[in-house]
Amino acid sequence: MTLAVNPKMPRMGLKMRNLAILVCALLGAAGAYASTDLHGARSSFLTGTPGDSGSWKAPHGMSLLYMADGFGDRASYRSRLVANGDTHIDVYARAKHPAFRGLTINGYADQRGRLKELNDAGLKPVVWLTGEQRWKDYQDSPASQMAFLEHYIKANDDLVAGYVVGLELDEYWSADQVTAMVNKAKSLTGKPVGVHLTPGVGGHKRDRNYYRNADYIYLQFGDHLSGDLTADTQMALTMLKEALTLGIPVIANEYSLVSESAQAKALGDLLCANGAVGTGNGRNVVPCGHVAARDKDFLKKHGEALGLGVVALAGGFVIYKLMTAKDAPKNFSFDVIAQDTSVMGVMEYRAAPNLSVGVEVSENKSMGYFTIRF
Repeated sequence: MTLAVNPKMPRMGLKMRNLAILVCALLGAAGAYASTDLHGARSSFLTGTPGDSGSWKAPHGMSLLYMADGFGDRASYRSRLVANGDTHIDVYARAKHPAFRGLTINGYADQRGRLKELNDAGLKPVVWLTGEQRWKDYQDSPASQMAFLEHYIKANDDLVAGYVVGLELDEYWSADQVTAMVNKAKSLTGKPVGVHLTPGVGGHKRDRNYYRNADYIYLQFGDHLSGDLTADTQMALTMLKEALTLGIPVIANEYSLVSESAQAKALGDLLCANGAVGTGNGRNVVPCGHVAARDKDFLKKHGEALGLGVVALAGGFVIYKLMTAKDAPKNFSFDVIAQDTSVMGVMEYRAAPNLSVGVEVSENKSMGYFTIRF
């Protein structure tokens, strides 16, 4: 059975206004979604001194400590990163135990001023919510961990480009604990959430379950405690290709102690050319992995957002014409079609004798369409 109903236009006024508001909201959401990914991210995770394997322990040897009160000359450091071509900066949200030179970061303090100064300098903050073992934040109870994520993300989300749950997570948490933290973070933000482990795919445990539900893999190639991986490019490429088989975008995060060195930048370029979507240790090239990384599973991951965009555009055009065109009632149709157990609404505006724009909405799918008649 098929039933078509064409209600009179005056009765549609309130519903049309509500639908217009919905379309605007969808368009806003689509725009926000498009700006929150980390593809192309470029940062200098470690800024040590060439030849000095311990120099990364100094305040200016790693960007993660930027939020610490004793970090030093932040303005010069920002200029240094910008000069290295960086678009993002990796920073710790918290670091309560004084590991290097007495530096600590209070995650419950007001960090908005420092996050804003980074954004103003053209450096988008990627916030690492938990430090490595030496800062001992991981020892807090599960309830305290969740409470901290809730506080930090709600307080600062508008100034943050993305999050990483923690540094070298497999040293102190199980895969299930990491997944719980990822899920908690994603319930609080629409920004991407990444996972970083010890060197290798799945970390030292080789457990790929650590990446469950993560939006990005922050892949550590070399051990920052002892040296670079820039001398073994084949090992780096092998590791990257293994990580890419998981279908999660990979940011090549840690492969050198000196992000400004020619060797680090050369390896960063090579990793970009082979599928990494961003780098955290230096590179020369501007685009990084956009085509190679986005093609794989792009529609699977973003198809719903693209579909909503088409629906919103088509619906927005129909509503605009309905509200502004003098002949709108004559060229506008709205049908409710019931067939078997399904119900579908079809709204269409004939913009010209040979052109129609419409939207179909049902409980199972929504579709925007343009029809051209020859």
